[in-house]
Amino acid sequence: MRVSEIFGFDVENNSKEAWISRNSKTCPFRGTACTKASKVDPLGICSLSTGSRAASLCPVRFLEDNRIFSDAGRIAFGPDAQIEAFPEIRILTVPSEAGGRDRKIGKVDFLIGHIVDGKVLDFAAVEVQAAYFSGGNLRDIQKSFLINHHLNDVNADRRPDFRSSAQKRLVPQLALKIPVFRRWGKKFFVVVDSQFFGALPPFKATTESNSELTWLVYPFEKSRQAYTLGNPATVFSVWDDVQTALREGQPPDPSDILKELQLKLEIKVKKRRSTTSI
Repeated sequence: MRVSEIFGFDVENNSKEAWISRNSKTCPFRGTACTKASKVDPLGICSLSTGSRAASLCPVRFLEDNRIFSDAGRIAFGPDAQIEAFPEIRILTVPSEAGGRDRKIGKVDFLIGHIVDGKVLDFAAVEVQAAYFSGGNLRDIQKSFLINHHLNDVNADRRPDFRSSAQKRLVPQLALKIPVFRRWGKKFFVVVDSQFFGALPPFKATTESNSELTWLVYPFEKSRQAYTLGNPATVFSVWDDVQTALREGQPPDPSDILKELQLKLEIKVKKRRSTTSI
């Protein structure tokens, strides 16, 4: 897949606005300086694409027009609810030893609060997951693009590593947080792009009323010289079903393991006999 967006703009977009953003290393989705990989020398690569659809490499990319919050809020609290997003809230406390300070862990990307008459009456969680990437170094591509104002062919071997992103990042995070929200009876949303979700092992969907984990699956669709967040698919699921599917594989019967070990043993014995007879 090829790099599709740098500092918030399609690489085919050579407008003045796009180059102001790139030269100042600004993130237009957050309205501040980009901090991806480094505050001093940010990477600034938002997504990879094969053409018409992109896959996000940065969770901030999902903040386009803040629609993930309105979409989640509509499901959690109703279509006319007033909501507010609160970033990076820690939900677990680890008691200190010997009178020290308690430590907070379990940081949720966002809590969305349901606001009525200036008071927060309820809340739900929004976790955002982008993909890691595999392949060559992306920073060389970024630097070349900023100097030459175009991509070169060395840029063709990158790909999002959805499996690693799900297994090493998403699953441990969800395993820590979802049981808490399930106990509280609060909604928990996971925001991913359609390419990421399509690479996950299949799992059963459930009804909204039985859902413990609601997926908001956004396509990043290209229109002219821009990728935009399309309308999400909403998938309701039960955490145990998702966790089982993401383990990637069903355990065999122990008898099958014994057969495999027996076969390997016979091969080893045969090799030893042949070596001894020489």
